[in-house]
Amino acid sequence: MLFTVADARAAGISRGVLRGPRYRQVLGPVYVDATVALTSRLQAEAALMLTPGAVVSHDTALSLWSADDRAAEIVHVTVRREPRRTLPRVSGLRVHEVQRLDRALRAGLPLTSPERTFVDLSPHCDLTGLVCAGDSLVRHSHAEPNHLVEAALAAIGVRGARRAREAAALVRSGVDSAMESRLRLLLVFGGLPEPETGYVVTDSAGGWLAEPDLTYPDSKLGIEYDGKRHLADARQWRLDIRRRENLEREGWRIRVVTAYDILQIPHTVVARVSEDLRARRHPLRAA
Repeated sequence: MLFTVADARAAGISRGVLRGPRYRQVLGPVYVDATVALTSRLQAEAALMLTPGAVVSHDTALSLWSADDRAAEIVHVTVRREPRRTLPRVSGLRVHEVQRLDRALRAGLPLTSPERTFVDLSPHCDLTGLVCAGDSLVRHSHAEPNHLVEAALAAIGVRGARRAREAAALVRSGVDSAMESRLRLLLVFGGLPEPETGYVVTDSAGGWLAEPDLTYPDSKLGIEYDGKRHLADARQWRLDIRRRENLEREGWRIRVVTAYDILQIPHTVVARVSEDLRARRHPLRAA
């Protein structure tokens, strides 16, 4: 499916035709038929064509582990440092060199392990962004939060290691999205007790009722992030209303938070949840 400019020339495809509407440039001299969508996986495959022996790494590895297929401006790979190795200089390709290459497989592609990906990202993310990455890696791979903690502790002398250790301690399982990660951190950094993730609420008969994004079980307080999907999908919207009504019948209070709340007026989110906890007589303490 992928081919280089040299392949095109050998097949009799002129440079003018190659740059026309029939073909799409993926990365540097690597092209594909224009009917093929440009994805992070396709970019990764092109990068590996240009750097034999490399593994996909950093943000590109995060995208592949997290099943995020959106194309990116920069594609990252890592190679083992060799004295006489010549690295390709291609716009949109970033090649990293290391002494010891970490390698895992994801859907047939070689890439850094979730743990190594997390540590590699630490110099390039702020604390919140790195926790979001860690939550996503845990959700979509075999990694567990304690694996990231161990990897961060082992990264002695590595740039960003301190941030990696701090972020790893905040990574949790059962987080569905980056905005849910940001919501949890907003509450914790705002001085509230840390809510639970992945808590299953049952009814009085012990049957499954719901699994709110974040919960304070002792106070029967649930917090949910509503993204665009909830607005665009009428069926999902109706199900959400019914589920919240069922929770309220069991004595739960559900606080709904949107992206605007988190990104534009975060102080009001903390204040509203703080008031909810206070009203339900939850013993506030420093996080």
